Amino acid sequence: MSRRDPHSFSDLDQGRVTNMDLDLNVNFATSRIEGKATLKLAAPAAGPLDLDTRDLEIKSVADTAGNDLKWELAEKDEVLGTCLRVEMPDGTASLTIDYVTSPEASALQWLEPAQTDGGKHPYLFSQCQAIHARSVIPCQDSPLARFTFTARMTVPEDLTVVMAAAPGQAGEGSQPGTRSFSFEMPQSIPPYLFAFAVGNIVSEDLGPRSRVYTEPETLEKSAWEFADVDKMLLAAEDVFGPYLWDRFDFLVMPGSFPYGGMENPRLTFLTPTLLAGDRSLVNVLAHELAHSWTGNLVTNATMDDFWLNEGFTVWAERRILENLDGKEAKALAAAIGRNGLMEAMESFGMDSPFTQLETDSKGSDPDEFYSLVPYEKGYLFVALLEQTVGRDQFDAFIKKYIKHFSFTSITTAQFEEFLNAEMPGIAGKVRADQWIHQAGLPDNAPVFASERLEMLEGLAKGWSDGTRPEVDQAKEWSPEDWQIFLQALPRSLPEADCAWLDDNFGLTGQGNSEILCNWLLIATASGYEPVFDRVRSFLGDVGRMKYLKPLYTALYEGGKTKEMAREIFAANAGGYHPIARGGIERIMAG
Repeated sequence: MSRRDPHSFSDLDQGRVTNMDLDLNVNFATSRIEGKATLKLAAPAAGPLDLDTRDLEIKSVADTAGNDLKWELAEKDEVLGTCLRVEMPDGTASLTIDYVTSPEASALQWLEPAQTDGGKHPYLFSQCQAIHARSVIPCQDSPLARFTFTARMTVPEDLTVVMAAAPGQAGEGSQPGTRSFSFEMPQSIPPYLFAFAVGNIVSEDLGPRSRVYTEPETLEKSAWEFADVDKMLLAAEDVFGPYLWDRFDFLVMPGSFPYGGMENPRLTFLTPTLLAGDRSLVNVLAHELAHSWTGNLVTNATMDDFWLNEGFTVWAERRILENLDGKEAKALAAAIGRNGLMEAMESFGMDSPFTQLETDSKGSDPDEFYSLVPYEKGYLFVALLEQTVGRDQFDAFIKKYIKHFSFTSITTAQFEEFLNAEMPGIAGKVRADQWIHQAGLPDNAPVFASERLEMLEGLAKGWSDGTRPEVDQAKEWSPEDWQIFLQALPRSLPEADCAWLDDNFGLTGQGNSEILCNWLLIATASGYEPVFDRVRSFLGDVGRMKYLKPLYTALYEGGKTKEMAREIFAANAGGYHPIARGGIERIMAG
C-alpha cells in the first residue's frame, strides 16, 4: 500500500482517477445532493480501489456495462472520513457510483432565503479546501490526484448554477419545475478546487476575459469595486507568463463564506467583506488571481506542502500590488502581513512544528492548524530568494518553475531539488533548511521599510507616553494606514482612550471590515462596552474566519465577555459555514 498523502485513503498505485462525469440533483427540501459519479481511470486496473468519502450514503457501484461491483465502507475516521473500497475486476477502466450527500456535508452550506441578500430564494455553495471534496463526491481527495470533469447539475427552475469550469449551458430538467446546467473542466484540477454555487445569481462582464457573478442586489457594487480586474490580469501575466485558464471570472458570495477568497479556476469565490466602497481591499482579488499560477497550475502535493501554494502567491500578490500602486503600497501590505504572522506564531508557540514551512501533519485536521504561517512566512522566504539573486534572475526562475511543473502537484523536496539545480548555492546562502524545516522566524527575514510605515508605527508605539495622531491628518489616512496603526497599538487601552479614538474617527461605524475588525479587537480586549452591540451585529453579518476567530477568542478570553461569546455564537452558529463553526467550537472548548 502506498498512501502518499496523510490526509487521504487513496493509494494512487491502485489506479488513478483522471476524469469524472457527474450528474448532480440538488434538493433544497432535504439539503441533499443526489449524485451519480462516473470515475474514469488513467489505465485499466484490477483489485481494490480506495476512495475518500465523508458522510456519503453509497447506494450502488457498477462497471461500464452496469454490472454491480463489490464495495464496502470502512469505519469512520474523525479526521479523514470513511474509506470506500471498490473491488475492480480485471480490465476495469471506469466505474459509476450512485450516492447521496448528507445534510451535514462539511463542504456545503445551505442558506435559507432570509440568509441571502435578496431574501427570496435559497442558496447553496461548496467549499472543498482542504479535504472536504469527499463530502460532495467520492474521489481520491488529495492534491496529487488531479482530474478533469464534466458536470450536469439539476436545480429548481428559478435558480442558476455557476461552477468553476467552462461557463454552463442551461436546459430543461428531468423533473417538472427544474432546469439543468452543464459544465466542462478541460484542465486538470486537484479535488479541493471543485466548486459550485446555486442561487439567484446574475453577472456582468468586466473585460474580455473577466465577469463578476453575484446576487442581483450586490451586482452594481461588486462590478464597481473590482472594475480594475483586467489591469491585475495583465500585471500578473507580466510576472508569470500567459494565463492558461481561458477566463478569470469570480463570484461574490453570501456573507457566510468562511474565507477571504478561494481560487477555484475559472470561478474564484470572494467574500462580500471586500466590498468596502473604496477599492481598498481588492488585493484579495489579486491574491486569488495569482493562484491561477501558484496553486492551480503548480499545486502542493499534500497539506504538508501548503506553503508552496500560499507563500509564492502572497509574493505574487504583492508584486502585482507594487506594479499597480508602487513600492510603498507593497511595504505597507508586507507590514500588515508580518503583524498577522507574528500573532499566528505566538498562538502556536514559536517552537511549534506548525511554524515550519513544511509540516508533518499526519493525524491532525488541516482545518485545525490552518493559519497565516504558510502565507506570510512563505512570502518572506520567497522575497528573501528574490532579494538575494536579484529581481531579473528570480523572475526568470519563477517563469521556468511554473512552466516546468504546470498541471502537477509537487512536494517541498521537489521544489528544493529544482531550486538547487537552477540556482546552485542559493539555498545555503539564504539558510533555506532553517526556513523550511525549522520552527520560528529566521533572523535574516526581509524587512520592507518606508517613511510612512515608520511614522505610523512610531505614533502607535508612543501611545502609552501620550503621543496622539493629529486628528485632521489622521482623517485623511488610507485604509492601509489605519490597519498599520491599529495593529501597532496596545491590545488593551483605558476606556477614555477608546472613547477618544471612536469619537474622533468613528471607528465603530467603519465600513471597511479590516479596520473595523482591528478596532473591535482592541475595544473588546479593553472591555469598552459602547462597541458591544457592534460586535454582536458584525459577528452576525460575517462568516469570514479571519474575523470570526480572533473576535470570538478575544470575547471568550475576556472576563466579562465570555458569556457574551457563547450567546452570540448560539444565535449565529446556524448561519456559519461548517468549517467556520467547527473552528469557533474549538476556541470555546479550550
